Amino acid sequence: MVIRKLLLTSLIVLLGTESAVAETREEIEARIRALNTELYQLRQQLQHVEDPAGNEPTVRSQLLPEEMALEDLSERRQFEHESTRNPFAITTHRTNYLFPISYSTNQNAENFSSISEDSSPNDVEVKFQFSAKFNLAEDVFGDIGDVYFAYTQRSWWQAYNTDASSPFRETNYEPEIFIDFDNAWSALGWVNTRNRLSFIHQSNGRSDPLSRSWNRVYLESTFQRGDWALSLAPHWRVPESKGDDDNPDIERFVGYGDIRLAKRLNGNHEVAGQLRGNPSAGNYGTQIDYSWPAFNNVRAHLQYYYGYGESMIDYNNRVHRLSIGFSLNPLFSATGLNR
Repeated sequence: MVIRKLLLTSLIVLLGTESAVAETREEIEARIRALNTELYQLRQQLQHVEDPAGNEPTVRSQLLPEEMALEDLSERRQFEHESTRNPFAITTHRTNYLFPISYSTNQNAENFSSISEDSSPNDVEVKFQFSAKFNLAEDVFGDIGDVYFAYTQRSWWQAYNTDASSPFRETNYEPEIFIDFDNAWSALGWVNTRNRLSFIHQSNGRSDPLSRSWNRVYLESTFQRGDWALSLAPHWRVPESKGDDDNPDIERFVGYGDIRLAKRLNGNHEVAGQLRGNPSAGNYGTQIDYSWPAFNNVRAHLQYYYGYGESMIDYNNRVHRLSIGFSLNPLFSATGLNR
């Protein structure tokens, strides 16, 4: 009780003593960061008093779901604001992972024949994703709206296929430019922590007949309630002429957007499910991720994918894949709910 009273008293004192000092936006933001730091330190002290052994995350569990979502949003804003002050800062965008073991029961031998005519693809390969972004402009609409450029690369590498000289079976390239809006409005216990409007290009850099590419505009909205997070990302495909379209039926298999639901377990374990597809055609793609801390900032990671749309080359090939490895940034990270 004493620590709780100190926490509240400290906040009141800080607000009261500094209210007459701040005159500019920068000073107000600096005050907010200082208050967030003070609040975090007091909560750490409270947790230590109530649980000296550090066995249970008691402080966080006492927060209301809306407060937990707003706390995560505040930490993300502080992290991104600090990053933008460094002109050379590059931050994570989507989840960065490396799966040394990625097993699939239905590799596409026909497409692989263009890489190696004398051997078939191995069922076990290496799958990895690299994703980063950097800030281009801040507060483009009044005091909201930050513009970013991002790049994501996802590869499937036949590292163990020495008969075919260990080639890259497929690589997808995804440059995009987007604008993030942090609204922080809430309803029914859910907080809208982010809205993103993006233009994204995706291709595999191959020549005909294996060339695959398309351009999309998507609107992604993320909602959080305590340790739950929901992301809705419908997209619209930019039309192409028939002569330039490498994959005219891709929406029949990939559909018109992604739905992602995630849950944070015991404060640091995370599980997430993703669904995409075209209900009218009966084609779906599902992905399940589970990760937990391993060592330092590295997380152990399991990923399971079943259905269509895992990669550009196999968008119309039903995949059944289990991957084991490591990831760097958690789903509930400063970048928000990642894919």
